[in-house]
Amino acid sequence: MLKFIIISDTHLVPDNENCNGLDSFERLNLAIESINNDHPDAEFCIHAGDITDRGDIESYERFKKIIPKLKIPIYLTIGNHDNRNNFKKVFNEKYSDENGFIQKTIDIKDQRIIILDTFDKNLLGEGKLCEIRLKWLKNHIQQNNELPTTIIMHHHVAKIKSPYIDLIALENPDEFFNIVKTHSNIRHIISGHVHISSTTFQNNIPHTTIGGSHFTHSVKNFFTEFNYSLSELKKMKENNQINNNMIKEMSDTYDNIVILEGPSQYGVVLSDNFSTTIHFHNYIEKYKRLPQSETKLEYYS
Repeated sequence: MLKFIIISDTHLVPDNENCNGLDSFERLNLAIESINNDHPDAEFCIHAGDITDRGDIESYERFKKIIPKLKIPIYLTIGNHDNRNNFKKVFNEKYSDENGFIQKTIDIKDQRIIILDTFDKNLLGEGKLCEIRLKWLKNHIQQNNELPTTIIMHHHVAKIKSPYIDLIALENPDEFFNIVKTHSNIRHIISGHVHISSTTFQNNIPHTTIGGSHFTHSVKNFFTEFNYSLSELKKMKENNQINNNMIKEMSDTYDNIVILEGPSQYGVVLSDNFSTTIHFHNYIEKYKRLPQSETKLEYYS
C-alpha cells in the first residue's frame, strides 16, 4: 500500500501580511504539524500549487524556511498564483525537469506518480499545457504503461459544474484527455486550485480536487453563472472593450459566492495495484463566512 499526502493552495504572503484576511503562514504551519502527528507513515508529500499568493520571492523564502519542519520528503509544482521564475530563484532547479518546468515522475511501490506543471504566465486564473509539456506527459505515461499511474496537477481538467470555477480550469482539456484516455493505467487525477473538495468522472477516470489550506468556497451560490473568464476580461480591458457597468456586474455576481474560513484540508492518498482512495483530512474546522471585502477578486476592484 502506498500512502502519500497532497497539500495545496497555501497562498503565502510576505511576513506581517494576511491573505484574504487569513494568516496563511500559520495555516501552513498547522498543516505541517498535523501531517507530522497524524501521518508520519506517509511516504512523501506533494504541494499541488499556489504555494504563494503573488509569486514573490519573499514568500517563497518563507516557504523554504518552514518546509524542513515537515518530517517526510516533499515534491512541488506551481499554480496560477505562483511565478516560475521567482520560484526558481529560490529553489534553483531542484524541482525542475529537463525543460525547466516544475514537474516530476515518482516511481514507488510498483506505482507511478506524475506531478504536472500547468502554470502559464500569459493567463490569469486558467492553466495550460504547452506542446512540450504534453509531449513530456505522453512520454512519461508510455515509459511503463503497466504501472498504475496517478496524475497530480494544480488546475482541474474535468468540469466540477461551477460556472465561475470552471472558467479557470485547464484551458486545453481536450489535448490532455487525448493523451490520458488511451492509457488504461491512469488511476486517478488529483488537483487543487478550486478551494473546495469534489470528485467527478470523465473518460472513466476519477478526478478529485483538494480543498486546500486557504479559504473554502461554500456550495451556496457556487453555481452562479459568469459571462467571461478572467483572461477574457483582461484582454477586453486592455482593448478598452470593457466598461465600469460590466465590471460592476461581474463583481456583484462574485459577491454572491460565499467564502468560508475553512475547513482547511489536505488529501491523504491510499493506493495499491487495484484501487485508490482519497481521504480529506480537515485540520482546521472553521466555517465562519469571510467578509466579502477580504475576498473580492482584485481584478474587479
